[in-house]
Amino acid sequence: MLNQILWEILDWVALKWNGVSKPSSEDWIGVYSPSNVNFQETSPVKFQYANFSSNYIATGSGSIQFRLVNMHADYIFAFMRNGTSYPILSGFSNVVTFQNVDQPNQGHLSLTGDPTEMRLSWASGYQTSVQSVEWGTSSGVYTNSQVASNWTYTSSELCGNPAQSFGWRAPGFLNTAIMTGLVPGQQYYFSFGSDTTGWSLESSFYSAPIPSQKVAVEFIAYGDMGKAEQDGSLEHWEENPSLNTTRNVLAQIDEIDLVLHIGDISYAVGYSAQWDEFMDQIQPVATRVPYMTCDGNHERDFPNSGSYYNGTDSGGECGVPYRNRFLMPTSAPDNTWYSIDYGCVHFIFMSTEHYYHKGSPQYEFLENDLANVDRTVTPWVVLSGHRPMYIDSMNNSTFTGDLTVARELRQVLEDLMVQYGVDVAFWGHHHSYQRTCHVYRQQCYLSGFPVHLVIGMAGMSLSLNTAPTPPDWLMFLDVEEYGYSRVSANATHFHFKYFGNTSGLKDQLILTK
Repeated sequence: MLNQILWEILDWVALKWNGVSKPSSEDWIGVYSPSNVNFQETSPVKFQYANFSSNYIATGSGSIQFRLVNMHADYIFAFMRNGTSYPILSGFSNVVTFQNVDQPNQGHLSLTGDPTEMRLSWASGYQTSVQSVEWGTSSGVYTNSQVASNWTYTSSELCGNPAQSFGWRAPGFLNTAIMTGLVPGQQYYFSFGSDTTGWSLESSFYSAPIPSQKVAVEFIAYGDMGKAEQDGSLEHWEENPSLNTTRNVLAQIDEIDLVLHIGDISYAVGYSAQWDEFMDQIQPVATRVPYMTCDGNHERDFPNSGSYYNGTDSGGECGVPYRNRFLMPTSAPDNTWYSIDYGCVHFIFMSTEHYYHKGSPQYEFLENDLANVDRTVTPWVVLSGHRPMYIDSMNNSTFTGDLTVARELRQVLEDLMVQYGVDVAFWGHHHSYQRTCHVYRQQCYLSGFPVHLVIGMAGMSLSLNTAPTPPDWLMFLDVEEYGYSRVSANATHFHFKYFGNTSGLKDQLILTK
């Protein structure tokens, strides 16, 4: 049925086939990794309908180019008939592999809270070797090195399906090392890997500045982005607008200090390979600036797993892939709340997916953290969490509805935020852009109270369930375009801008002190 893979150009592979009798629009090609999977019991990494190739229906032959991500295992292509619900295997290709299947990749930076440090995390294959990061202040001249710790996780650590069954794929080794002794605000060049597995291409970053009101900060923030295939292939979900968001962020990478991703990170939801796809998509950004995250419902929630909301939104992941891949400066792996200072801004990241009420460890953290902010050092306080405290939505369902959760968040946390002068709150979850007035208990004020910004418009399909009559506290709403936000902050001004991916600047806000 399938002839063979004819050639590999970098990470693109051309697949050709012929001789299909009675070709149908229901015929499709699955991309599987590793090559020894059971096609009937394993989800493909991705797939494409055979009629994506022009003239397939008329001729029974065709060709498609696929882009493959190095997931540290080989690949195979399967020709399936009878649609996706009850597929019938009709043929498969030869095995395809990368020249260096153990190549270290998926690099991403994150802050530790110490401006003399920067954490680097990455993935590598199953070749057992000591992985390291090497760095220095000149390109190609690495005067420092740090051995990485490495680990993996297994399907038994997950909570349910599809993560433990047809969505499972072993992640290889995950590695992390902290670069120490950095001079705050200095540019560093680095590479990671080993002589056995190979080394990554060089990248560079600027170390964090010493926290100070005199140090301006430039950052991009968004939520609910996900990933998509550059070759147009299909997955269980595709967040195609995420490609534009990622490109727009990358185009500004020399102008920004860090990126905030406020929950619903990859939308893998139990399909392990999608984490590899997502990490590949953000690597050009995340190896240049720290990529700081908090968890959302599609990373954490699963019944009886310790999440506050017992839905199945994580697809059985219950936070395990997320917290193994994104090592934030938290007090414990599943206590996914933390804070950092960067220049003139104090950033707080909470988890709306864990219990946050009075008496809980998270509430105590938030109260203590807010009480100890030194506003002479970091005059701006930004709090971020996934599910929004203020939201224009029609979802008022019991317990997990947008409006239900918003009321609960306000009841528990709004007075605390006002007491300690939170300036801005970033939220996601609702796939829209929304900006409030300075608001407290649903009443608008000229100043003195937080502005809430919903920025869940980075990739996942837009949420159109807004009220016919918007609430009085809503100043701006956009459910028509995907995009991202960018902030410039200094000692006296906090300039927030919202950009559509194609239309440019659509809204802005300037706060002053």
